[in-house]
Amino acid sequence: MGDALMVTVFSMVVVFITLLIISFILDGFKVMSRENKKSRDDGSTRVSEPDVSSPSSQEDPEELVAVIAAAIAKETSTAIENIRIKTIKRVENNTPVWARVGRQQIEKGIK
Repeated sequence: MGDALMVTVFSMVVVFITLLIISFILDGFKVMSRENKKSRDDGSTRVSEPDVSSPSSQEDPEELVAVIAAAIAKETSTAIENIRIKTIKRVENNTPVWARVGRQQIEKGIK
């Protein structure tokens, strides 16, 4: 019984020490990440993100209304004449850049 208790305690100590080591390693990665961000912000070369912004505000509003009305008519199987669009509000795009780029590549057929 004493040997089993010693093995149990020893195993628990080994696991605890291993978890502490992993914790310190992760903290080290955090510190290195912060230092890398600071050095990049200090004027090093940057890779520009692809332009995946929403359409420009210089669009023709009538064209936008026509496109939205056509999409609604198609989805609801009703005539465009029966659709009345009162307001159009642009919502904030919270989608991460990587997801937007992926969707654009899918639309263009790029793999």
